[in-house]
Amino acid sequence: MAKTSTRPKPTTSKKTEAAGSATPDAAADIRMIPLDQLEPSPLNVRKVATSTSDDAELLASIRETGIKQNLVVHALSETRFAVDAGGRRLKALKQLAEDAVIPANHPVPCLVEDERNAVVTSATENLQRAAMHPADQFEAFDKMISEGRSEDEIALKFGVSVDLVRRRLKLARVAPEIIEQFRVGDLTLECVMAFTLTDDHDRQLAVWNAVKGGYHIHPQSIKRHLTETAHSANSALGRFVGIEAYEAAGGILLRDLFDDRASAHMENPELLERLAIEKLQAAAKPFAAAWKWVEVHLSVDYGAFRSFGRVYPQDIVPDPDLLAEEERLIAREEELAALNDREDWTDAETEEYYGIEPRLSEIEALQRERQPYADEDRAIAGVALTIGHDGALRVEKGLVRPEDIPVAHAPDETTADADGAPSPARPHVTPPTSSTPMPSSDPAATLRKADGISASLADDLRATRQHILRAHLAADFEVAFDAMLYALCEQALGRSYNNEALDISFRPFHAQNREVLHADTVAQKMLEALEQDLATDWMKLEKPEDFRAMSALPIADKQALFAWATGLAVKPQLSSDNRPSPIIEEIGARLDVDVAACWRPTAQNYWGRVNKGHAVATARKMVGDDYAEDRNRERKGDLAAAMERAFAETSGETEGFDAATIAKTTRWLPDGMTFAGAMEADAKMIGDAPEAEEGDLPAADALAEAESDELPSLPAFLSEDAA
Repeated sequence: MAKTSTRPKPTTSKKTEAAGSATPDAAADIRMIPLDQLEPSPLNVRKVATSTSDDAELLASIRETGIKQNLVVHALSETRFAVDAGGRRLKALKQLAEDAVIPANHPVPCLVEDERNAVVTSATENLQRAAMHPADQFEAFDKMISEGRSEDEIALKFGVSVDLVRRRLKLARVAPEIIEQFRVGDLTLECVMAFTLTDDHDRQLAVWNAVKGGYHIHPQSIKRHLTETAHSANSALGRFVGIEAYEAAGGILLRDLFDDRASAHMENPELLERLAIEKLQAAAKPFAAAWKWVEVHLSVDYGAFRSFGRVYPQDIVPDPDLLAEEERLIAREEELAALNDREDWTDAETEEYYGIEPRLSEIEALQRERQPYADEDRAIAGVALTIGHDGALRVEKGLVRPEDIPVAHAPDETTADADGAPSPARPHVTPPTSSTPMPSSDPAATLRKADGISASLADDLRATRQHILRAHLAADFEVAFDAMLYALCEQALGRSYNNEALDISFRPFHAQNREVLHADTVAQKMLEALEQDLATDWMKLEKPEDFRAMSALPIADKQALFAWATGLAVKPQLSSDNRPSPIIEEIGARLDVDVAACWRPTAQNYWGRVNKGHAVATARKMVGDDYAEDRNRERKGDLAAAMERAFAETSGETEGFDAATIAKTTRWLPDGMTFAGAMEADAKMIGDAPEAEEGDLPAADALAEAESDELPSLPAFLSEDAA
């Protein structure tokens, strides 16, 4: 920094008068006096020193921009002058001279007056000044930023910390309507500071409208309203996910810059819960192959796991190294505790002592992890993963649902081990100790919620998928027969666990809004074509003639009726649901159901019903960054219409996409809509991105192809030749 930065610029007498004179002709007494001839005046009325931070700001300002106002002095001698007004400026200049920023004899503009006026002058300057309104300060800092200055530059110029600059800039981002209330005195500065938890003006104004009618507006009330839907970063959920992962996923963090003790708040609860579920699911994967079931829960009620039975790990010899470390730590803990009641501990000994207990807990957990569960136990038991009260992962192994608890063996009943020696019968299950309902969790719903996929939209997607599967199943007797036989056996042979693929009580599934949901769809046209060919004349007869007539039908007609009825019984589900039936997924895979050929997401059935972030993220992944940015600038309705065009079968014509993009967008489906067989084909298509070859059928021709296919050949035992 140049040492000449504080040198005053030449001024006219008029300008000097405006800057610091007390009388119209005082400019005549303005003199440039060397700094080393100036000293504090004993007549200055300011006795209480200003704050260090205020002095630092003034010092920085003078260093950067020079003296903006003359000092007022009276002569002590021809070469000594006492400063009656401007003591802080004098102190700053002396400091700059000491730091060699300016020379010791740097000229300073001073108004020289009679010593008799010294007290009046000093009092006038200190009493009649009007401090800048804080709102004006905020806006001044904000204007400097808009002019291109950085936070660091502003902090240096005014001698304040960067944090202080950020706080003032944060205040400048409060809604203008609220700042105006502050200007007129209807809000305190503390209340304005409370509004800085968010930069969202709409949210700020909504809270202001909620609290302004109260008798007394308190900052804590404002903060409570702003964070009522947010999670504290110190909550179990917040600590489990972590601020870094949350912000990396695009989450908005509410920080109170004015209270170092306050916890930050995570403003996007749906995103936070989705991240937690994904982290739990990742932690659950290693257990899936070894246990009968694995579930994840964001939280569980106290004692909920007592409603399960329990199996326990087998005892094994402890790890000798860990055991030796444990014994050494316990002995050292006792040794430290005996040292003069801790009064003479060094810092190192204190740190060592308080580090022993956490390590002992780690050793205990490591020893416990080494204990294996018997295969027979894992075959009937499961694992639940949830978040502990401290924000750490909590894993509960060996839980047995009441319906999976085997019949108790007689007390003396034994089985033989591999060497032929008798051993206690397995599995041995400790019965539940509580009737508290077992914890329930739907992680799939949590993940969808973050994308704006509501429960009603998920229901419609299930109904659409069921309708498509039903149309394919109604045309395939072999698969329908196997599915119905499987369901019958589950019921008749007692293997049902309330998760069957088919409802054997036969309550046909009908979507509530099926007239709109299924109108003019490929699946509906398939079903209508099949229904027209059903042999149903026998149903017009009286009983039991109707039964005799049905029994006399050709086998092909019976098969068509059987498949049609079976299709009606299929339950709706998405493959991404919590605990979906694997039998339904197998049925769809065996039928090679191509959902993408039968249904495309439109503005009405999908894009207009999800949040904008999900639509833009999908566009970015399937089409590209430029296309996604264009969509992000559009209103919700226009975005939904554009996404409908982009993901339709005709996107190549309407959008002009290249072949690779068309291969992706025309096959894209929401999570959980595809079946395994078609999903593998889609993955290959997207990976290879082949161009359409001559003879390929577009999705619109799937109906015609389905109508032209003959019924599949029968199993030998059901063919007419076998009769």
